[in-house]
Amino acid sequence: LAQKQSNPLIPLAIQYADYAYWQRRGVSDEALSTQLGYWKQQFVDAPGLLSLPLDRARPAHQDHKGGSVALQLSGDLSQQLNALAQAQGMTLHMVLMGAWGLLLSRLSGQHSVVIGTPVANRPRAELEGLIGFFVNTLAIRLDIAGGSTVEEFLDHVKAQALGAYAHQDVPFEQVVE
Repeated sequence: LAQKQSNPLIPLAIQYADYAYWQRRGVSDEALSTQLGYWKQQFVDAPGLLSLPLDRARPAHQDHKGGSVALQLSGDLSQQLNALAQAQGMTLHMVLMGAWGLLLSRLSGQHSVVIGTPVANRPRAELEGLIGFFVNTLAIRLDIAGGSTVEEFLDHVKAQALGAYAHQDVPFEQVVE
């Protein structure tokens, strides 16, 4: 365009405004009802708050300020984790989410934890070429049952993640409500 040539890009089938309209209009009432039913079932008796041991009391007015801890996995450990994921038919993200859930469970003493994870929220091929913010957050509930094997736990993590991905059309705000 700077060289006064024609636009070399293929025209998009839809624009961001089309997506925004589609999202405002929402999925069909029946599909939305089914998806909301899934989320309601996921959070029956879910813990309201993760009780982690703290080095100080929670403030009366909570904010969203937090910290971060840098962690770098060795190449060997990364390969082993990838091999585990492949052997279980999962993604590396699912394995790491399961490990994070186990750590949170152990630190809190709770057997049920909810982990928020972002998704691209581009379930349709028409959305792949669009520029815009589509991200949604999925709240994935992991139940850490005592006595289960690593394979059984990873199967649970995989099932919970796939279930959440299959019902990701409901915006996070509606899931929270």
